[in-house]
Amino acid sequence: MPHKLFSIVILIVLWSSNAALSDCFDVSKGEPKSLEGFLSFRIFPGPPNFQDVQKGDQPEPGYVLKLDRPICIEGDADFADPSFFFDEVQVVPSGETVDDLMRAVRESRIRVGLENPMPAMTGHHHRPLVAWVTTVDLLSDPTDTFGTAATTVEAFYLALGTGDGALASRFVVSEKRSKGPFSPQELSRFYGTLPEPLKLLSVERAGPNRFVARYHFRSAAGACDGRAMVETVRRQGRYFIQSIQAENGC
Repeated sequence: MPHKLFSIVILIVLWSSNAALSDCFDVSKGEPKSLEGFLSFRIFPGPPNFQDVQKGDQPEPGYVLKLDRPICIEGDADFADPSFFFDEVQVVPSGETVDDLMRAVRESRIRVGLENPMPAMTGHHHRPLVAWVTTVDLLSDPTDTFGTAATTVEAFYLALGTGDGALASRFVVSEKRSKGPFSPQELSRFYGTLPEPLKLLSVERAGPNRFVARYHFRSAAGACDGRAMVETVRRQGRYFIQSIQAENGC
């Protein structure tokens, strides 16, 4: 009996501690009105299975706000569980202007004003809370984060997707552009002649100045579901790709 009582006390203490460190918002009252966190761009898996874009699910691009501490939501008996705590929110631009702002400050700490918050109800809702962004305030200098490097990596692969080796090569350190695999000629020769052009699936931070890029293309040798570790370096205020190591041979 004492052991059972002790366990109950521990559970109460843990629950109280968790609740004290977290906020619970009532979505029926339009809460939360604002949140702070780290904004990142994601490509979510959509229909038909909402599991994996590399297994045929439709890509659904979007944004996630990583919070400093977990929250919970209440106010909807069917979809909001106040006992469930989470620290990522799917945030959606409320218009073109806000979308441009979010693109500019992704991979940075921001404060967002929100409207129409709702609990996840369908497969298209990729986090427990979905809310539309009305305002964006930058809380950190984006040049001090990995964001600029992330966009450099993304730009490199998007350029490869068009087959434009000259454009892609601009994002590589200068000493590796004149000859070899990163030269404009070699990049255009390979990526400009693919039966199925390269499609960038995601870019994720893997450490200081390191990113994992995932992509898909089809060459004469067959389909490639690629994954590469990309090293970047900052020179005169700009980020460049220093090296790329393909982790699955393509």
